[in-house]
Amino acid sequence: MYIKNIDRVVILIIIALAGLVTIQLYWINSAIDIKEEHFEQDVNEALSRVVYYLQKKNTAAKISKRINLQRQASRSILLDKNLLDSKSRFDNLFRLNVYEETVSDSGGVVIKKTRNKTYSNDSLFSKDFGFGLSLNKTDKFSSAEVDSVSNTLSWFVHQKNLVNDIFDEIVSVNIYNGSSGKIDTLELDSVLNMELREQGVKAKYEFGILNAYKNEFVLAPILSQRENLLNSRFQINLSPDNIYIQPKYLTVHFPKEKNYILKTMWLILLGSALLLIIIVFSFSYTLITIYKQRKLSEVKNDFINNMTHELKTPISTISLACDVMSNEEVQKDKGKIDRYVKMIQTENKRLSTLVENVLQSALIDQGNFYLNLETIDVHSIIQQAVKNSSLQVEKRQGEIVLELNSLKFIVSADRMHLTNIFFNLIDNALKYTVQKPLIKIASQLQGDNFIIDISDNGIGISKENQKRVFEKLYRVSTGNVHNVKGFGLGLNYVKAVVEKHGAKISLKSESGVGSTFTIVFPAELLS
Repeated sequence: MYIKNIDRVVILIIIALAGLVTIQLYWINSAIDIKEEHFEQDVNEALSRVVYYLQKKNTAAKISKRINLQRQASRSILLDKNLLDSKSRFDNLFRLNVYEETVSDSGGVVIKKTRNKTYSNDSLFSKDFGFGLSLNKTDKFSSAEVDSVSNTLSWFVHQKNLVNDIFDEIVSVNIYNGSSGKIDTLELDSVLNMELREQGVKAKYEFGILNAYKNEFVLAPILSQRENLLNSRFQINLSPDNIYIQPKYLTVHFPKEKNYILKTMWLILLGSALLLIIIVFSFSYTLITIYKQRKLSEVKNDFINNMTHELKTPISTISLACDVMSNEEVQKDKGKIDRYVKMIQTENKRLSTLVENVLQSALIDQGNFYLNLETIDVHSIIQQAVKNSSLQVEKRQGEIVLELNSLKFIVSADRMHLTNIFFNLIDNALKYTVQKPLIKIASQLQGDNFIIDISDNGIGISKENQKRVFEKLYRVSTGNVHNVKGFGLGLNYVKAVVEKHGAKISLKSESGVGSTFTIVFPAELLS
C-alpha cells in the first residue's frame, strides 16, 4: 500500500511538472509574440517618418523652385511716354516671359527645363481676350481715348496676375514631377537608419525600391535579398500624397530579425530558462529522493530480515548446544562435551564477527573511523586469515592456494582492520561459490606497487552488479534469501578500510567463471 501511494505521488508530481513547464513555455512564446508586434510597430513608425521627411524635403524644394521661378519670370507692360504726352499717338507693348529651371539633385544628376511664353500687345488686346481693342504703333488717339485705354490697362493687369497664378500652379506640378525621378540612396539609407534607431530598432537591414505594382525593383538590392524584399511585410509608398506620379515603394527586410528579437529579450529568456532548470531540477531531485528512500526502505527491510536470520542461527546453535550439554549422559562423554564446546566457541565467534561488522559500518558512517597504524607483515596476516577460514573450506571440500611471491610485503597498516579485509574477501568467495571452492591468493610487485589478488571459481558477478557490490547493504542476492548469508556490509567495509589506508581495490568478474578482487598498496605504504 505504501509503495502504491508513492507511485501515485510520483505521477502527480510528474503531471504538475509537465503543467508548469508547459505554462512557462507558453508564457515565453507569448512574450516573443508581443516583442515581435512591438518590433513591427516600431519599424512601421520609422518608415512613416522616413516618408514624412522626404515629403518635407520635396515640399521645400517645390517652394524654393517656385520662388526662383517668380524671380526669373519677367512680366512687363511698357508704355511709350512720348506718345502719351503728345496724346497724338499710343504705342503699348505687353510682354510676358516665363523661365522654368530645376537645380541638380543630391545624386549629382542635373535636370534643366526651360519654358518661355511671350505675349505681345496685339494678342493681349485682341478680341480673343474680349477687349475688342487692337493696338498698333501707327494708331493715333485723342486724349479721351488715351484715358479710356489707361483704365482698360488697370483691369487687364489684374486679370493678367490671375492668369499668372494659374500658370504658376501648372508649372509647379511640372517641377514636382521632375524632382521625383531620381532617388538618393545614400540619403535614404541615412534617414532610414536614423529613424529606426530613434524607434529603438538596431537590427541590420536591407532595403530596395519597388515599382507601382510591387513586382520589380526600381532600385536593385543585393541579389540574395531580392525574394525577401519582394515578400517583406515592411513596405510603404514614398509619395502617398502625390496623384500626378506613379508611386514607388520602399521595402525593408531584416535578415536576422528573429535573432535580434531574442537578443533583446536575453534577460527575460535567461531568467525563464533558469526558472525552468530550477523547477525541473527540484522536481527531479524530489523524485530521485523518493525512489532512493523507497529503495532504502526495501534495503533496510532486507537487512533486518537477513540480520535477524544471521543472528538467530548462531544463537539457536549455542542454545541447542547448551541444552545438550546439560544432559547427564552427554556430560559423561568427554568427546561430546569438547565437540559442543567447540561448536559454541565457533558460533560465538561468528556472532561476534557479525556484531563487529555492524559496529564498524556504523563507525564508518559517523566518520569516527580511525586506524591504529603499525608495521605489519601482510603475508603473515593473509596466512592467519586462511587458517581461520580453513574449517569452512574443508567442510566444503575446498582449497585455498597461496602464491605469495612479492619480495616486499611489509606495510604500515591497522592489524585488526587488515585482518578483517582478507577474512571478508575469503568469506565472500566461499558464499558465492556453488561447487567446491578454489580460492587463490597471490602477491607480487608491479613497479613500486604491492599487488594482492584474491580469486575464486564462484558464480561471478554481472557487469550491472559490479558497479554496486561495494555499496552499503547491497547484496547480489536480495530479499529474504538465506542460501547466501550476510548483511551486505562486508565489501562496503572492505572498500572503506582499503581506501582509508590510502590503497585501492578493484573487481574483475564474469558470470559463471568467478571473480578477482585486487588490492594495490602504493610504494609510500611499503616499509
